[in-house]
Amino acid sequence: MDIYLVRHGLSIGNGRQRFMGWADHPLSSAGIRQAEALASRFARLGPLPVYCSDLARARATAELIAARWAGEVIVDRRWRETHCGDLEDRPWAALNEDDGFSQRLDADPLGEPFPGGESLAMMMARVHAAFAELRELSLERVLVVSHLGPLHAVLAHCLQIPAARYWVLTMAHGSVTHLRQDQDWITIHSVSDTSHLAEDIDA
Repeated sequence: MDIYLVRHGLSIGNGRQRFMGWADHPLSSAGIRQAEALASRFARLGPLPVYCSDLARARATAELIAARWAGEVIVDRRWRETHCGDLEDRPWAALNEDDGFSQRLDADPLGEPFPGGESLAMMMARVHAAFAELRELSLERVLVVSHLGPLHAVLAHCLQIPAARYWVLTMAHGSVTHLRQDQDWITIHSVSDTSHLAEDIDA
């Protein structure tokens, strides 16, 4: 089974140096163009299931892709970004307003929850469960539209990246990461492929 992991198109909330989390920003005009380019890329594969986070930026990307086949979008909240709680939609600098939290996060970057939110470990647990279910499907190919955190979680799981190296991989907005499962074995064929995006689209 081919598994295509897509990071949603650029939203109006991205690029502002803020914690996005569950803040529900829609796609920007550039993000819509990225989603349309993704739709053109996947159109040649014919109809395939499209799973996505329920947040607006991911769902709109998924719907634009699936519209090429008048296909179904399967919404799954487990593919949401990490819930940043009290820091949601606040500047990154707000992280340092509570020295205690910042220090605890440095000491335990996966296990320490955001105030009023969740930890990376909590996000990873729900994503791993959703990914495990996906791998059990009897399909030739499947597409998932999600966010950077959950996509990191999948790659970290597949590559067994330790906590200290969690952020060494990145994926651009509108990019495609291609995994292939054969029996219980997963191989990674590409990460953050943006070859379908025009140069004038900020990925």
